[in-house]
Amino acid sequence: MPIRLFSRLMLLTLLGACSFSATEGIMFQRAVKVGGQEVVIQGPPGFCIDERLVDEARVGAFVFLSDCAVNPEATGPTIARVPISAVLTASVSNKGLPGSENGLTAGLAQLQSFLETPFGQLTLSKSRDPRTLTVLSITRTDKAVFAFVEDLTQTTRTGESPRFWRAFTEVGGRLVALSATGYNASDPEQERIRRIIEAFVDSMHLANS
Repeated sequence: MPIRLFSRLMLLTLLGACSFSATEGIMFQRAVKVGGQEVVIQGPPGFCIDERLVDEARVGAFVFLSDCAVNPEATGPTIARVPISAVLTASVSNKGLPGSENGLTAGLAQLQSFLETPFGQLTLSKSRDPRTLTVLSITRTDKAVFAFVEDLTQTTRTGESPRFWRAFTEVGGRLVALSATGYNASDPEQERIRRIIEAFVDSMHLANS
């Protein structure tokens, strides 16, 4: 079971490797098809999907989200000239959360136990290097497992904070990994990012209910 879970989580974290570009193709929702199942991606209020940075593959799908605003002239969302306060991603597996056949609560409890092991925590890292990784907290609600992580490996040049949040849940029978990264490692900023990732989980469940 741990090997199967490790493989699925690793696939989710490897799906996306995108850079930001904001002009056209912006939407509030985007349906992706994974493993024959359609899953709707919907960010929390204030965040939109860049259609050009949606990647649908055989092993799953990856979606990039960023701050957006409603454009009155186009009567639709835009992320052109909107300051970026956080970067969000959603990775959807083509399979479900192991253990969730006994209910979401059982699957999340199993996942939390796995992520509390050194082996499981490697799936939380951007670099897969345990020397740069610190898992600051792992918590669970009735909808998701949340991990607050610090990874000091330099993987980006766009100034994101080395601290970020990940959330794991299941929607539409598919394992979903969400992430939220800000641009400041301070405690007040990370509290804001925590609220964003929690709202992201709620939006995903609402869109797929």
